[in-house]
Amino acid sequence: MAFIINFLTSRTSGAPRLQRGQSLVEYALILVLIAIVVVVVLLTNGQAIHNLYSNIACSMGIGGSCSLGG
Repeated sequence: MAFIINFLTSRTSGAPRLQRGQSLVEYALILVLIAIVVVVVLLTNGQAIHNLYSNIACSMGIGGSCSLGG
C-alpha cells in the first residue's frame, strides 16, 4: 500500500513543473502575437506616425529641414 501512495504522490508532484512550461509557452505565444500586431500597425500607419513626430520636432525647433505650411 505504501508503494502505491509513494507512486501516486511522485506522479502528482511533477504537475507544477509541467504547468510552468505550459505557462512559458503561453507567454511566448502572447509576445509573438503582440510583436505581429506591432509590425502590422507600423507597416500600415508608419508614414503617418513619421509625419506626426516630424511635425512635433519641427514645431519645437528640433528638425533640421522643416517645411511646415505656415
